[in-house]
Amino acid sequence: MTDESGSTRRARRRAAWIVGIVILIAAATVTAAWWLRPADAPAPAAATSTPTLSPTPTASLDERAQAALDRRLSECAASTGAELPAGCGIRIPWGIEFSAVTGIRFRIEQLPVLEIDGTSFTATGGTLVATVTATGQDGAPRTETYRTEDWAVRGDVTTDADGVDVSIW
Repeated sequence: MTDESGSTRRARRRAAWIVGIVILIAAATVTAAWWLRPADAPAPAAATSTPTLSPTPTASLDERAQAALDRRLSECAASTGAELPAGCGIRIPWGIEFSAVTGIRFRIEQLPVLEIDGTSFTATGGTLVATVTATGQDGAPRTETYRTEDWAVRGDVTTDADGVDVSIW
């Protein structure tokens, strides 16, 4: 048996303590990072040898369909004239208030939010204001403003190589 000198034993003991402290600090750092992560952050995935698939385009489809709907509804609101724009899902309850409509102006205060269900969609939560200029039943000029804070439209969503299209029922 060989006898180690005191200084060699102290050096080895010191190195063991340093390695132990470094491992303890690393473990504490990992534990603290785990506990302090945001609640909605996903847990780290386990390493596997299986390649991961690219994410499904569902979120992208929703965003593209919403953008297409926003463009379509903005076009509808920009139309002028005495007729309601076709294919826009806009109804105005003027009933028997007017004998003749001479103009309709639209203002979108909030676009409806689209939700896709298969190949169709429902968009709800919009706010639309329509100002109708017309002749009243008594022959006098008349202007009425109609406001809906629960503007909703429904329709179909189609996709092709060129992008996403929406058609409103």
